[in-house]
Amino acid sequence: MKKLLALLLAVLMCLSLAACSNGGGQEEPAPADEPAPAETAAETFEDLLAAGIANGNKLTIYTTHSVTVSALEAFMKKYAPEIEYEGTQIGDTNQVTQVAQEVKEGVLGADIIFIQDGARVLTDLVDEGYVYNWYNQEIKDLVGDDCEPLLVWDYCNKVIMYNNGADNTYNEGDITNLWYATDPANKGAFWMKDPTTEGVNMNFLVNLTSDENAAKLEAAYKDYYGSDIVLDADCPNAGYQFIKMLYANEMMLGSSDSTIAKDIAAAEKPQSGLLTLNKYLKSRGTRDDGTTFNLLYAKDDVNPVAGFIYPIYGLQVANADNPELAKAFLIWLYSPEGWYGDGEMTIADGSVYKGMQGRYGDYSGNTSNPVADGDMSVVEWKKILVQEDAVQAAEHRADVEDFIQLVK
Repeated sequence: MKKLLALLLAVLMCLSLAACSNGGGQEEPAPADEPAPAETAAETFEDLLAAGIANGNKLTIYTTHSVTVSALEAFMKKYAPEIEYEGTQIGDTNQVTQVAQEVKEGVLGADIIFIQDGARVLTDLVDEGYVYNWYNQEIKDLVGDDCEPLLVWDYCNKVIMYNNGADNTYNEGDITNLWYATDPANKGAFWMKDPTTEGVNMNFLVNLTSDENAAKLEAAYKDYYGSDIVLDADCPNAGYQFIKMLYANEMMLGSSDSTIAKDIAAAEKPQSGLLTLNKYLKSRGTRDDGTTFNLLYAKDDVNPVAGFIYPIYGLQVANADNPELAKAFLIWLYSPEGWYGDGEMTIADGSVYKGMQGRYGDYSGNTSNPVADGDMSVVEWKKILVQEDAVQAAEHRADVEDFIQLVK
């Protein structure tokens, strides 16, 4: 009996020592087959704001969206006027390159970034440890499932539109199937921003090759052409077949959505620029520069999808100079005040901060924030648009990019 008790005591002592060696009282890591949960720190907005002000260091953001620059100005002026700040608008590709280089070299740059192109963000930034996904319970309560795998701050949409100009013989409702753009009778009718130069457009094509979307395209093919689809040898599914036929049908590629919209609105030939995948904003009224884009009509009944919806993600940078204030700013952006302003907050030029007021095609990750009058909610848009799946896009983007190089 004494030997048995001694053995049990020895075993318990070994287990105790093993537990103590695990980081001084920290929890043991999750089993290999159970991924560790996302960081959901308990800090509140008030706690983080106070800590960020006490930190005292500069708050810097890189962003693809101009409104976040204005939001930063309004936030800092109201909540942390004594802290230096800087907001820089940078495109996705340059953001990825700059953030990776700065963190790798230990250079202080952005504390937080707002960026599109989930595929490259995952592979080039998150997987490399240069940025990380963060949210607290306050954000989780507002955003829900869109906290993972990358936190969605804003949704943007690009929808299928068509030219209904004076010289166009087509009427609204004539075009109801996406395969219309692949029909040899409509050669050169489809325009979009070159996907090789804009990641979100490439992700649109990549996501069309997912099993779910390829199945929808296969059914839509039969609806349009009247027969089952026959895949070419180099096309694994209907998504690839659609991309191949789109390029073969002389798809028109532009350098920017605005330029494409202007060219289509001014097209001399009725069929020129008949269809476009373009920002929903472009279909709404007259722009400040006097250019009318209301000749482009958004379609909500194109089979199988009417366009693409993709996020702008809000992500923390690994070597942030003021991470607490960056997180407080992020939490605030989801509030009604952060999204639309309170009618009193001002930005650097002295004007009142209006945030997303009156903007079509921008939808808060917090779906309780209302959308512009006449627009649909993001929940409604998701029902008819391909939604960016960053993981699927990251896993298959290289394959689709190589495929496009062969067929274009």
